[in-house]
Amino acid sequence: MSKKNVYEILNEFKAASGKNERLAVLKNNDSYALRQVLLGTFEKGIVFDVDVPKFNRQEIPPGMAYSHMTSVLDRVYLFVKDNARRPQGLSKERQTQLLIQILESIEPAEADVFVAMLKKDLKVPYLTPTLVNEAFPGLLSQ
Repeated sequence: MSKKNVYEILNEFKAASGKNERLAVLKNNDSYALRQVLLGTFEKGIVFDVDVPKFNRQEIPPGMAYSHMTSVLDRVYLFVKDNARRPQGLSKERQTQLLIQILESIEPAEADVFVAMLKKDLKVPYLTPTLVNEAFPGLLSQ
């Protein structure tokens, strides 16, 4: 399991040259957080129904954030349309407040990754559903 932040893995992926090196970056950095971000980004059945609000970008040194990607990903269901775990009475206003709390509790670069996942676009060249399924067979539905 990787000890790197998801943004560090994505930066390493961007710097890799060639498909085999990119695959190796993904496989060598396998983690719950990476898989969840890839799943949220590329799985067509996951639809996020939250608008990304303005939030205060915290100037937090790496590793010193109040929270981390692994823990905040456990609450991503709050933003998934028709998710059975999401409370019935969750208003758009409260949903927005929860998202702001999440984004302000993690490192700015991780917040960027979280927002990109919600927008379903990590903006990472060559990172495709096909490559993700090659690195992690069965992660994404076909």
